Amino acid sequence: MSGSYEKHMGPCLGVSCSPFVKRLFLTCSSDGSVRLYDTLSQRPLVVYEPGYNEYVMKVCWSPFRPCVFIAVTNTGHVYIYDLVLSKQAPSYILEYKAPPQTVSRAEQNKSAYSIGFNPLIRDFLAIGYGDGTARIFQLNYSLSHKKKDEEKHLRSLTEDNKEIF
Repeated sequence: MSGSYEKHMGPCLGVSCSPFVKRLFLTCSSDGSVRLYDTLSQRPLVVYEPGYNEYVMKVCWSPFRPCVFIAVTNTGHVYIYDLVLSKQAPSYILEYKAPPQTVSRAEQNKSAYSIGFNPLIRDFLAIGYGDGTARIFQLNYSLSHKKKDEEKHLRSLTEDNKEIF
């Protein structure tokens, strides 16, 4: 199966496939958006715009929670979406904090470029930054442990959004 999907207004910088609902995937772009697609439709089911005037550098679906995904930006923000809590807005935002040894603002590259979930310690989230640092964040229990009927909830969200388009 191959298909072409409605494009972003800038380069597509990241793609992440849902580990729970196989036909769903996320894309992110320098246009500042994250798009949720169903392989059965060329148009996005939902378009998320996490921040103002930011490139979304990477997006990653949680391997533990069907309704959780993370997006990181060129300003170093980490946007955590929990679609059980909100269908549109990020549930949590982590801000970039420069390491104390950084001398000048010019030497800082606070862009976040990579996301990694720890497969063994499910509440650890790693983010890689353009200044060469990697940070480990500890997610709260609700973000790292599956809720009852969560896959069903994700499927219902996709069905609800199909009616809009």
